[in-house]
Amino acid sequence: MSEPVKRSRWKHFRASLSRQSRGRSKDTIAIVGLALAGVVMTLFIFTQQKASLPSWAPFVGEEFVHITGEFETAQAVAPGQGQAVDIAGIQVGKITSVALEDGHAVVGMDIEPKYMELIHPDATLLMRPKTNLNDMVVEVTPGTAPGHLEAGDNIPLAQTKSNTNLDAFLATLDADTRQYLQLLLAGGAEGIGTQGHQLSGAFRRFQPFVHYVADLNKAVAQRRVALARVIHDFGTLTTELGRRDTEIERFVSGSNAALGDFAHQQQALQESLVEFPATLVAAKAGLAASNTLSVVSRPALIGLIPQAEALGPAFKATERFFGQTTAPIRDQIRPFTRQVRPVLTHTKQAAPDLKKTVTGFGHSLGGLNAFFNELAYKPSGSRQSYLFYLPWLNHDLNATFTLQDAGGPVQRGLIMLTCTGSQLAFGIAGEKPYINALVNGAHLPRTDQLPSVPATKDNPEVECGPGT
Repeated sequence: MSEPVKRSRWKHFRASLSRQSRGRSKDTIAIVGLALAGVVMTLFIFTQQKASLPSWAPFVGEEFVHITGEFETAQAVAPGQGQAVDIAGIQVGKITSVALEDGHAVVGMDIEPKYMELIHPDATLLMRPKTNLNDMVVEVTPGTAPGHLEAGDNIPLAQTKSNTNLDAFLATLDADTRQYLQLLLAGGAEGIGTQGHQLSGAFRRFQPFVHYVADLNKAVAQRRVALARVIHDFGTLTTELGRRDTEIERFVSGSNAALGDFAHQQQALQESLVEFPATLVAAKAGLAASNTLSVVSRPALIGLIPQAEALGPAFKATERFFGQTTAPIRDQIRPFTRQVRPVLTHTKQAAPDLKKTVTGFGHSLGGLNAFFNELAYKPSGSRQSYLFYLPWLNHDLNATFTLQDAGGPVQRGLIMLTCTGSQLAFGIAGEKPYINALVNGAHLPRTDQLPSVPATKDNPEVECGPGT
């Protein structure tokens, strides 16, 4: 068929399709929606049926690593039915193929890549039924050898075990053993008789017990080291108790006496129990109030969290400060405190009298304060305060005390001394040492140092002096 004819037919098909769908847009959209829903549902069914879709399938495709394992028999293995490959009860892959090579079965398995590092070269495979309908799974024991399997690796026949059927097990028995088993089953049937329903119920009740025992055994297996230690310690304790029989007897006797005392206090215990409900009511009310306090204080406590966190560095710095000041407090402040303690004790004894003295002194200061206030007071008008005249007083003092010698400033004055006074002063100074010190300190002139005074009508006698 030529190319122009193909194009003509394609255009004719498109035109016919356009005429058929014209005015039926809603039906077309519904058909497309149903088709998409069918595709999504198909993919969902595939995923729920544990089907392995290739990695290129969008959303539901998975990436797997393919390995193989050799088994004596692959009975009841059906690839593509979602039969699982498990490690410790966790599904890590699926059985994807089975083939016959050299008289034994080669089972192909797709493993999720994240679990490949768990399967070591010495891993072992066990094929066993998951249900009574022989839904087979492959149990993988990971092994401990260095490294792990890679894509395409094969686990040899020596590291795998197939499922053993009951007829195969019976076939391994000899004729006598099979006859004994038949007799045993026949005798059991006669013994049970019409009690088959009761036996069935007993077996059904036995199943949960088996599960509980299995859980208990798992827990015991996980704690076997601790149980071994407990058993050893219990044996040691029992041995030690056997050596302490006298002490145990004394303890039992003492316990008996204590329990007897409790029995004698039955009335008091009853009274206590009678009061116990009221105590519980009061405790309940107190706890309710405490709960209210907790609810009210919770926002404040939450608000204080930043401050508490900020106090951490301060407390650390305070810790260093106390660490640095421990030695001065111990070696200096504490001995000083012990030394001043007696002084402070005597000071405390004198404190009451000192309080009275200080109180009177305070009153004196009050009067002195009034005195200074009076000095500083300035009346209204042209009159001045007393302090205004203080510079004049200072001027008068400077005018009065202007002479100064080694003894300090002295007051200006005129000393009138007669010959008789000089003789009397030095005469007494010879007998009194302290008067001698005063006379010499005042530099009094002696009689021979005084000037002579001529006689007058009023004083006819001539005074002593160098001229007499």
